[in-house]
Amino acid sequence: MFELLLRGLSVLAEVVLELIFNYLFYASGWLALRLLTLGRYPRLPLRVSDPMDPRSSWVSAFGFLCVVGLPLTVLVSLYG
Repeated sequence: MFELLLRGLSVLAEVVLELIFNYLFYASGWLALRLLTLGRYPRLPLRVSDPMDPRSSWVSAFGFLCVVGLPLTVLVSLYG
């Protein structure tokens, strides 16, 4: 009984974290690309139903690079 409850909670936590990270990375990538291209790209709206579909996954990947890659690069260059 306890194992089933624990497994259900882990699945729920996984889904919630996936949604949060997908929307966080998509929003940050969308904003960074809009700023870099002076509002031309991406032509997708800020709110999408699935940020990991083929049309918008590259925006999420760019957001991941901005949120994770850029700070790590700065830290490594300063303290590495």
